[in-house]
Amino acid sequence: MQDTDLPVMAVARSRGPARVLEAILDWVAGTLLFIMMMVTTVDVVGRYFFHSPLHGAYEGNELLLGVLVFTALPRVTWHGTHLTVSMVDSLLSARARCFKQGLLDWVSGGILAVLAWQLYLHASGMAEFGDRSNALDLPLAPLAWLIAALTALAALAALLRPFFFRLADAETQKGA
Repeated sequence: MQDTDLPVMAVARSRGPARVLEAILDWVAGTLLFIMMMVTTVDVVGRYFFHSPLHGAYEGNELLLGVLVFTALPRVTWHGTHLTVSMVDSLLSARARCFKQGLLDWVSGGILAVLAWQLYLHASGMAEFGDRSNALDLPLAPLAWLIAALTALAALAALLRPFFFRLADAETQKGA
């Protein structure tokens, strides 16, 4: 395999308050990944060398992975780095592409806002009924509320994105 097999991707960085929030989310995501790695390592070593797996490792990693995905969602949404399929972009002018992207950002923001609200309602129901995880007996509502808040943050990012990235996207599309 050669080094040229994968495209070089620049790290997307914001400025000001958005950059501080990104740094916090990046740190949380990195910490969650490290914890998942350590839990898996301890579980595998315990399982195969000491015949004593780590209790709740699978469930713990499931919960951490859920939080990890939603921790990355606001950043990915803000920078527009979701996986996309552009079937009509080549047929549109730069101005039409810019309008289309803004419209899609607003639609995505609306959908994410509805999803955040539904997640909040679900988390509230979990708290009311006292839902807990099976193996670790952890309360699930706080994680669900965190996921709802991160989804709301992603919705806000999608709704604000057209105002902050409109000119930059138009310039990028002119060069394409």
